Amino acid sequence: MGEQFTYSRLSRSILLATGLTLAGSHAMASGFRIPEISTVGTATSNALVANTTETGALAYNPAAMSFHDANAINAGITRITYEPEVTPDVGTATSSTGEDTFWIPNGYFMVKGHDNMSFGLAVNAPFGLETKWPRNTFGGFGGPGQALAPELSRIKMFNVNPNIAWQLDDTSSIAFGINYYDLDELVFNTQDIRIKGRGGDLGWNIAYQKKMDKLTFGASYRSAVEVDVSGFFDATNAGTPPALAATAKLEFPDMFQAGIHYQVTDRLGVELDIERTGWSSFDKISIVRSDGAELTSSINNWDDTWAYRLGAIYQMNPKTKLMFGYSADETPQPDEYFSARVPDDDRQLFSLGMTHDFGNWNLELAYMLVDVDDRDINSTDAYAGAEANGTDAYNGTYKSDSDLISVGISMKF
Repeated sequence: MGEQFTYSRLSRSILLATGLTLAGSHAMASGFRIPEISTVGTATSNALVANTTETGALAYNPAAMSFHDANAINAGITRITYEPEVTPDVGTATSSTGEDTFWIPNGYFMVKGHDNMSFGLAVNAPFGLETKWPRNTFGGFGGPGQALAPELSRIKMFNVNPNIAWQLDDTSSIAFGINYYDLDELVFNTQDIRIKGRGGDLGWNIAYQKKMDKLTFGASYRSAVEVDVSGFFDATNAGTPPALAATAKLEFPDMFQAGIHYQVTDRLGVELDIERTGWSSFDKISIVRSDGAELTSSINNWDDTWAYRLGAIYQMNPKTKLMFGYSADETPQPDEYFSARVPDDDRQLFSLGMTHDFGNWNLELAYMLVDVDDRDINSTDAYAGAEANGTDAYNGTYKSDSDLISVGISMKF
């Protein structure tokens, strides 16, 4: 039935076609980011890095702990619905058949210490989600090449982030922290191949805030985290020998956010933020056997991206606040390296929400609409086997709008 593949050739082809897009699940910001790490953050389109009053802002800028006068807990859960669609030039128009609803938890716990110090712990999931394409979606792979066409791409991870903040004076604070990225599940299957792994590693963060009467400046930087992934490569469904142990390195990008919050009136505060994500670190992925020998490598060449965020918080009455937000996010993925595992494009985020004070605790609610540009891929590079990124195997139109609903609670004690 058509051309037969040897084990060596099939291994190289599959690793190029799957493992080398080794971060291919989709999220609510550029690439595979999930920037919504609190309910108030979701309500304001993540424009919170300069906010000194909301406990939901602490995960964005832990230096804000110095401006809170009590211990605090903030916790929430966000429901994300996401169902990408593709109409390929060759193949079958379809929607992703994987999970289309995701529940993403988040939390922050802070304790006021002595000598102008505060301590905090954030738990969230800043990257993730998935795509899954049925067999024959992408007819450009053709014949036995369907073994290499993408199927399930999944990332499930969470971040544990302890922080310490020092109040330098009455108007400024600095914070330092450690990020532990636990990559619980990494899956990058083709139609006939199973690739799965997990791992974890450490990074760091630093943050700063400065209050100036009605104006507050905030900035936060999180380092890149390179995770050593260990798992297996199973091509037995394609008629090759049993599963092999395999390893790779997956680098999550660094992130820098800065913003200015202006208290327009006693009731209305407005914040403008910019955020840079260092996706250019996602350039080369190498897959190696357990003995250290490199099986293959490939270039992704993603670009660094910028996001522009605007948020507003209005004190409607002594107990209720209304929140609004808008964000414009760039995609890091150039057409020359497009992969259907990441049907990504520029997007706009529209959000609103509210908080209500019930005395001992606050209820937080948020809704966000993510409007992703349709993406038309018209590559003139013919697919010749193995590496499919940027070739005509993925030519077609991709759509992937989504929305988020978040519920949270907060309290001080």
